[in-house]
Amino acid sequence: MQTKTRHFLRRPRVNYNAGVYFTLVLCCLVLNAGGAAYLIARANLERRRKALFALAALVSIALKMILASRWTDYDVGSYDIVSSLILHGRSVYANTERYNYAPLWSYFLAGLKQISLWLPPMGRHGYHLTVAGFLALVDVALAALLGVRYHYNAGIFFLCCPVTIILTGSYSQFDNFGLLAGLAAWLLIRGGRATWDRVLCSAGLLGLSLAIKHIFFLFPIWLIFWSGLGNWRKRLAYATVAYGLFGLSFLPWAMDAPSRAGIIQHVFLYRSRFYFSLLHLVAASRHFWEISGKETSALTLIWMGVLMISGIVAARGKSDLFAMYLLAMVAWSPAMNDYYLALSVLACAIFYPRWPIWSLLASAMAALFSSPGGIFVPPFNHIYYLSILSCQVATGTLFAIQLRQSRPADADRPPPAEIASKALALTVCSYALLFILLVIKAWSFGQTTSSWILPLDNG
Repeated sequence: MQTKTRHFLRRPRVNYNAGVYFTLVLCCLVLNAGGAAYLIARANLERRRKALFALAALVSIALKMILASRWTDYDVGSYDIVSSLILHGRSVYANTERYNYAPLWSYFLAGLKQISLWLPPMGRHGYHLTVAGFLALVDVALAALLGVRYHYNAGIFFLCCPVTIILTGSYSQFDNFGLLAGLAAWLLIRGGRATWDRVLCSAGLLGLSLAIKHIFFLFPIWLIFWSGLGNWRKRLAYATVAYGLFGLSFLPWAMDAPSRAGIIQHVFLYRSRFYFSLLHLVAASRHFWEISGKETSALTLIWMGVLMISGIVAARGKSDLFAMYLLAMVAWSPAMNDYYLALSVLACAIFYPRWPIWSLLASAMAALFSSPGGIFVPPFNHIYYLSILSCQVATGTLFAIQLRQSRPADADRPPPAEIASKALALTVCSYALLFILLVIKAWSFGQTTSSWILPLDNG
């Protein structure tokens, strides 16, 4: 008996764990693909529209796979490191600084790593293609939910949006995975039918979303102020379950001291290095790329305070609270990056076809094409900086418009010429105003705008 035990312990843990993670990914793939197909098949849509949705889904997946085969991102390298650690039974929190989330996504990365090893050789981007393919299918599931539970054009818009295609294909960020669970949680209670079963199931799904990526870390607080959730017992129970599941997801590593220190340092105390935002434009010190710990903490507290106020106001309005939360997250964020645009795109799909959407997408595409760390890599620092800030302006404008209005009916849609003219005016005015603010800020420190933004070329 003792010999067998020793023999078992000497075997590589990767052989023991691989099947578990592979099964987890496979079940999720089947659920996403089967769920999307079921929703569209059962939807009250013309056959032509169902066929168009299927075609859009296939084209969207193909474009994302093409992008993934041509370029890789820094975070994809982090995924590779994390997956190897998990497959060998080691703690990601104790052995790398390149994982800043709850553990659940790391298990999916391990399963995707095994799939990429079992598939035929796909070159040096094989792992990236596997991750991108998984996330592309998540996008299809998201689009199916949008198309059936909101409106058909929302799903088509989300699938065909070039911002979504670039973010999933090139960057392969997993925001959409967390958004999918969050959207499913919201749809259970969106209509105001907050029975205890729906409340608990929705809270469980939101806890799952937080365990994937903590995008909705303040959304349970927003729901406390939302009357549609029912009485105070249900609201408090919702927040308790959602946050409780998030906390419990760390339990496998919490007993290990190095892992516990890594969780505190790299998850809860993590701060982005790229503090490019409207808040930072106002509060920045001498250089945008230099920010002290005190400034970081202050901007984060301001952001959370503004988010809380926005939640109280939005919870009393008529607009979709889920989409409003995504808009507020981006509009007031103290640290903007290309990846955060995924949140805005989902909100744009829900509020389609409001005119600020087109201003946001124009600025988002300009930001992605001029991003120093992106797929195209041109030295357009000024354009990138102005574009990323303009995205926040457009997002905040859409939030303000939606505060007191629900989504318009088809008959109330403004003419395309009016939509285009308003979107163009907002884009031009935001770029002009932001550039003036940059010049004023640089002049106040005796600098030029070039000296402010130049280090992005080296980042």
